[in-house]
Amino acid sequence: MLDVSLPELAQQLRSAPAWQRKQELDVLSRDLLAHVPLVNGERVPLGDDTAAIKDGDGYLLLAAEVIYPPLVAANPYLAGRSAVLANVNDVYAMGGKPLAIVNTILAPNTDIAARIMSGLKDGCQRYGVALLGGHLTANSEVTSVAACILGRAQTLLSSFEAQPGDLILHVTNLRGAFHPNFPFWDCSAHLSDAELQRDLAILPAMAETGWCKAARDISMAGMLGSTMMMLELSNVGATIDLEAVPVPEAAKARYLDWLVGFPSYGFILAVSPQYLATVQGAFAEHGISCATIGKVIAEPQMILSRETETVMLWDFEKTPFIGFTSSKQTKSLT
Repeated sequence: MLDVSLPELAQQLRSAPAWQRKQELDVLSRDLLAHVPLVNGERVPLGDDTAAIKDGDGYLLLAAEVIYPPLVAANPYLAGRSAVLANVNDVYAMGGKPLAIVNTILAPNTDIAARIMSGLKDGCQRYGVALLGGHLTANSEVTSVAACILGRAQTLLSSFEAQPGDLILHVTNLRGAFHPNFPFWDCSAHLSDAELQRDLAILPAMAETGWCKAARDISMAGMLGSTMMMLELSNVGATIDLEAVPVPEAAKARYLDWLVGFPSYGFILAVSPQYLATVQGAFAEHGISCATIGKVIAEPQMILSRETETVMLWDFEKTPFIGFTSSKQTKSLT
């Protein structure tokens, strides 16, 4: 655990490279929110884990991820698998099920391209997703892998639906280990393909039963940054008790990475208190941690507490985190 004061920890979080990259999204929001995106005449809200396109009695889900370049350079195979993992988690976080992936690979030679492709293929097989090809440049000056996923949901989970009074739940598997060189918590390697898909299927089941309406995949911004993304989209805030955040023994030496790292299985939920026991029971049945770490408040601020200390981590009215808010998108309609 970090031996620093809560204000010092808050400043370390604000300075984290992953958080700096998330704030760059504000550049996109300024351009994208100037118009109303429509598909077949239906408005598509921007900023969620996936675009949710109304289709019949459900939604088509569309998302894309590019993998952190240093990881691609260090381990092309793992980068390919991570491109699938990140996209699949985005779809499940929306209450959907993944259908198919296409990819874009840039590599200096065919050997590295083949290693990336092998990771993509194995990742798709693990998650039961069809790999439908994409684009390859095998004489590139840079090495990069990106993937785009298509999924479908009957009922949505959404980052736009957190309400004051909801409880903030942190969901992950505490059995795992950090990558030695990156803030990546691998907590699914010990699971079979069927077990992993079973654990992910809890999310769409909760959407369809109505136990949960608001969710966010824990991305490279970590559990706190991902919570902030959901809060900003919902125009609300939250109080977070760091003492309530479970920290496995294997992560205690890398506490800051635990707060800002990317887990292979991790989600933030905003759940009405009446469904708390039901939701926690669904995850506990499969050995998954689902801890109450805070509460949604009406004021658009992120407040951290630890023992007797309290600090404002973020004030969304003063500083956007990603810049995509429902209030801005409503204004674009008028």
